[in-house]
Amino acid sequence: MPLMYQSSDLILFEQCFESLGESDEKFIVIYNQGNLSKSILEEKLAYYKIPNVILGDGKNIGIAQARQKCFEYIWEDFKEVGYISEIHLDMVFPKNWYEPLIHFLETTDEPMVSPGILTSSGELQPVGQFIVLPQKKEDMISILESLAEEVVSERFVHPVIHKANALKAIGGYDLQFFKGKQGYEDDSLLLGYLYYMGTRTNWRPKCYLKSWVYHATMAQRMSVPDKHLDFQANKEGLFLQYGAYGMKHLSHLHQNQTFFDSLLKEFLQ
Repeated sequence: MPLMYQSSDLILFEQCFESLGESDEKFIVIYNQGNLSKSILEEKLAYYKIPNVILGDGKNIGIAQARQKCFEYIWEDFKEVGYISEIHLDMVFPKNWYEPLIHFLETTDEPMVSPGILTSSGELQPVGQFIVLPQKKEDMISILESLAEEVVSERFVHPVIHKANALKAIGGYDLQFFKGKQGYEDDSLLLGYLYYMGTRTNWRPKCYLKSWVYHATMAQRMSVPDKHLDFQANKEGLFLQYGAYGMKHLSHLHQNQTFFDSLLKEFLQ
């Protein structure tokens, strides 16, 4: 979990870790990217009884870079771990939210899976419906639990749970291509999984709606200076890594042909 704390995040911070603390499995690896000292962060996590490892020195090294540091730490120091989740600060989790997702991964050939998410606008993704957003965390969790159903939808959202061996097989994020602090890192990972599964499988990322999580999808990184330069650098890195056919495959993965066709035309000009 890359963590870049801002003062406006206090309520989200408390809701995220308070809800995580209710689950049976809650060990977390954090890469501290700024504005909270390690000692304060450790104190807060201890309050919520969350065992943890904190990496980083408070410098914003980038999203893909921080995630990769967390992956590599787990691969090296927790080789027995079978599943790795990517979570964000702006999330609220029902107790043991991961159990249906891990069961799904155990019983399928899928390398990764996401839950359904409820956003700050009240949208239920990936189903595209809207509900009135509750104000209290307890009411939020009750609604999330009530949404559970045996439905699999082809869509990618965060959070995501990976099979640790599949994630390691594709190498996580190839940082030699991603010089910017944010932008297109998820697309890189999805293409890695597509080629890992084989293009003949017509693989797409899945959401298993037996589990739901609140994800505010706040623009936490939009205040970072020169963000447009980061996005441009990573867009160029994505094309260097996967080329024209990668853009074609992304239009299939996201079911958004127009956007990635325009990217392809941009690079072919």
